[in-house]
Amino acid sequence: MAGLLGAYARAAGLDAEAVGLHTGWDLDRERELYRRAVEDGRAYLSVRISGDEALVGPLWVPGTDSGCPGCAETRARIAVDHPLADRIDQPVRGARPPRPFLAEALAAALDALAGRPLAPGELLAAGGAGVSRHRIVRTFNCAICAAPATAPAADPAARPPRLVLDDPAASPDDPVRGTGGDALLAPGVLRRRLVDQRFGPVLQVMRDLDAPYAMSNAVLPESPAYGYGRALTFDRAESVAVLEAYERMGSFPHHGQVLTGLSYREVADRAIDPVSLGTYTEEQLAHPLSRVIPSTPDTPMDWVWGHDLDTGEPTLVPAEIGFYRYEYLHRHDRHGARRDQHADRRRSHFPDSSSGCALGSGLTEAALHSLLELAERDAFLLSWHRARPLPAIDPASLTDPVSRRLLDTIDIHGYDAHLLVATQDIDIPLVWAMAVNRTGGHPASWSAAGSGADPESAVRAALWELTQMCTRPPADPEAGAAMVADPWQVDLLEDHVDLYNRPETLPRVTAVLGGPRVTLQEAFPDWPDRLLRAAGGTVRGALDFVRARFADAGLDRIVLVDQSTRDHTDLGLAVAKAVVPGILPMCFGHAQQRLGGLPRLAAALRGTPQEHRSAPYDPHPFP
Repeated sequence: MAGLLGAYARAAGLDAEAVGLHTGWDLDRERELYRRAVEDGRAYLSVRISGDEALVGPLWVPGTDSGCPGCAETRARIAVDHPLADRIDQPVRGARPPRPFLAEALAAALDALAGRPLAPGELLAAGGAGVSRHRIVRTFNCAICAAPATAPAADPAARPPRLVLDDPAASPDDPVRGTGGDALLAPGVLRRRLVDQRFGPVLQVMRDLDAPYAMSNAVLPESPAYGYGRALTFDRAESVAVLEAYERMGSFPHHGQVLTGLSYREVADRAIDPVSLGTYTEEQLAHPLSRVIPSTPDTPMDWVWGHDLDTGEPTLVPAEIGFYRYEYLHRHDRHGARRDQHADRRRSHFPDSSSGCALGSGLTEAALHSLLELAERDAFLLSWHRARPLPAIDPASLTDPVSRRLLDTIDIHGYDAHLLVATQDIDIPLVWAMAVNRTGGHPASWSAAGSGADPESAVRAALWELTQMCTRPPADPEAGAAMVADPWQVDLLEDHVDLYNRPETLPRVTAVLGGPRVTLQEAFPDWPDRLLRAAGGTVRGALDFVRARFADAGLDRIVLVDQSTRDHTDLGLAVAKAVVPGILPMCFGHAQQRLGGLPRLAAALRGTPQEHRSAPYDPHPFP
C-alpha cells in the first residue's frame, strides 16, 4: 500500500515526504507533518486507514485556503455530533483490523486519482461504502492549521487596536449592499463550495415544499437553527439560506478572547454600562422561569471587546450581548452548552437573541445591516407597547409585483393583511405586516416586520415572512391557552406566536389598527433617494447616514462587535453585532423581557393607555 501511495505522490508531482500514511487519528503526528510542510513550503497529503475505509487527503497546499487533515477530522466529528468532537487531541486507533479488499479499493481509487488528481483541499474516501470525493473547507476549529483560541484574558488593559472600517462601493442595484458578495450569489456557487453531507460545513440544503414560494433550509451542525432563504427561485433561496446559516455561526466567541470575572465597576472606563441595555424587575428575577443571573455593578462578569463606531476605540460589552450563545454554565465549551439543555436555566446575566446579528461582504456592510435590523425590532416593540393606531399603507400604492402576489396569497388563505407604518424616532422605513383571520378563528393573527432603505423592499421582506406563516399547516388550537390568563407562561419564541394565535388576544393585537390610510410614497417620502444622495455611492456612506438617524433619536453610542471567524473571511464575508445602549432589545419570554430603565420607552408610552403600566409589559407578538 505504501508503494501505491509513493507512486501516486510521484504521479501528482509531490515529494515522497509530502505523503503521510497513518492508521486511525493522531493529532500530534499530523501536526508534526503539517509543520514540516509549512516550513518547507510544500504540499502535504495525509492518507489515513480506519476500519474498512481509506481517506486520501485532503491535499493541503501552501498559499491556498485548502483544508488540512485536522479540518477534515474536526468537520467529520462535528457533522455526526461525535462524543469526542471536542477531544481532537485524543488519539484514535483502528478498533478493528482492515477489512478485505481495502487495498484493492485504495488501488482503484488511486487509479482514478491518477487521471484526475486531487485539487487543493480535496479528499477521496474509498472503502466498503464506495468511492467519493469531498472538498474540505478549512475551519477555525482546526487544531492544526488554525490559530489557537486565545486563553481567557485577565488584563483588560491589553486593548485591541482601533477599528478602521473599509469604504466599499455600493451595488448599483442596492445602495446598502456592496459588490463583494455578488459572485457568491451566482447559482450553485455556495453549494459547490460549502455543502457536503459528510464533512459539511453545510450538511444539506432542503427545499420547503409547503411554502408558497421558493424556500430553502440550510443545515449547519451546531447551529441553534436552520438558515432560511426565501426568494422567487430555489437557486436564490438556497444561496440566502446558506448565508444565513453562516451568519448564525458567528453567535459564539470562537476566538476565545473573553475577559472573565471582572465587575463593571472594575472596567467602567472602557465598557458599556450594562444598565443602559435594559433591566429586569425584582418580580422577573424571582420567577422560576427566569433565565437571568442577577447582577450589580460589583458582580464579576465576562466581557468581549467591541469598537465604538464613532471613534474606533475598543470598548467592552457583556459577553452574552456580543455573542448570544455564550453562557456562564459552560463558557467556552460550546459542545457542552449545546448538549446540556436541562441544567440550570440561569446561564447568563442578559439572555439575548440574534437580533442585530448581520452578515455582509465586509464589516462595514455587516454593521449597516445590523443597525437596520435593530431599528426594525426597536420600532416594532415601541409600536407594540404604545398600542396606538398606526398609519396603514394602501396596498393599491404598491408597484412591486412580488408584494402584490404575496398579498393575494394571504387573502386566499382567509386573512386580511395590514401594512402598518411602524417608523418611530429612528427615521428609516419600517413596516409591520399583520394578518388577521377574517373569521375570528384560530390562528387569529400573525405578525412580521421589514426594514430597509427602499420602502418597497421593506414591505416585501415583511410579506415574505408573513405569507409563510399564513400558509402553514393548521396549528394546535389549544396551544397558548394557558398563557392568555398567565403571560408568565410565555417562555420561548414559539410561545409568543402561540399566544397571539389565540382569538382572545386579537383585541390587543388590533389596537394598532385604525390609523390613517396612506400611500407607500406618503408613508416614506423621498426614500430611498435620501440615502442615495447622502451615501455617495459607498456602503460606508450609507452606514454613516443610518448612524446619524440613530443619533437623531438619542441613540448616540454604538459599539460594534466583530463576530467573524476564519470561515467567514475565507468567503470574503463578515458578521457583526451592533450594541446600542438605550435601544429596545428583542427578548423572548416574559421573565426575560429587559425593558426597565430605558428612557425612550418611557417617553414613548406617555399619553398612551400603557403610560402607567409597569414592566414587564404585554409579551410581544414578534416571531
